[in-house]
Order: sequence, then structure tokens, then C-alpha cells
Amino acid sequence: MIIITPYDAIGPVHFGMSEIEVRRLFGNPEAATKDSRGNTVLRYDDKIATIADKGLVEVGFLPNASISVFGITPFSDPEAFEKLCELDGDPKEVLGFIILLNLGLTMTGFHDGDESQKAITVFSRNRWDVLKSEMKSYPLPSRLV
Repeated sequence: MIIITPYDAIGPVHFGMSEIEVRRLFGNPEAATKDSRGNTVLRYDDKIATIADKGLVEVGFLPNASISVFGITPFSDPEAFEKLCELDGDPKEVLGFIILLNLGLTMTGFHDGDESQKAITVFSRNRWDVLKSEMKSYPLPSRLV
């Protein structure tokens, strides 16, 4: 189980770490590529790590990942989406993602029932700031209102 500490760590890996440090702790990736911004993208079976000039900036998780955020296991707890939205207190939506800025998480496939798109990304501070003006408030799920 990988424990997520928002805006700080993904298990033993911390935001800002170099590619070498990430590889040392996560292991050798199945593939390493560059994205459109020139960031290094390390692809593993259950996660994708993105490393920019300033080091690790995000890690995306697929449903086969075993992760925990504040004791919530998003891919195995059927109420995880609602719990995380409530914990964040101010969910936003942009580009089909639910952004939990207070928790440093994005979620997709949970809010619209699209199992094939289910993923969670843990991101570093300010990673989504460029899109803040486009973000819309996302209503807390009905069971929480």
C-alpha cells in the first residue's frame, strides 16, 4: 500500500526529487518518454511519474494501484470519491477532471461512472494554478449534502 501525503510524498518519494531519485525508489520504469512540455514521463505498471525541471511534479495512479489517502483507499472503497470530495471541501471540475486543490489530487472516472477512465493523480503545489480561472465548482455528491 502506497501512502499519499498530499503536497509532500507518495510513499518514499517526495515532490521535487530528481529522476535518478525517483527511479531509485520506484524502480526502473517499463518505459521513459518525454511529454509535449519536455517533461520526463516514467511509466510503471500501476503509476506514471512526471518529472519537470524542478523535479517530480505529479504521479498518476491506475486502478490496479494500492494507494491510501488519509486512510481512504480510492480504488477499493466504493464511497472514496464522496469521502475525498468531502474531505477537500471545495471540489472543482475542469477538462473532465475533478480537482481537489486542498488535497492535491485529481480524480477522473469516479464522478461519471466511466470505469475505463478511472485514475487519480497526486500533484505538487501550483501544478494546476494555470487552469484555476477555468475551474468550475463541483457540487458535493448528494449523499453529503
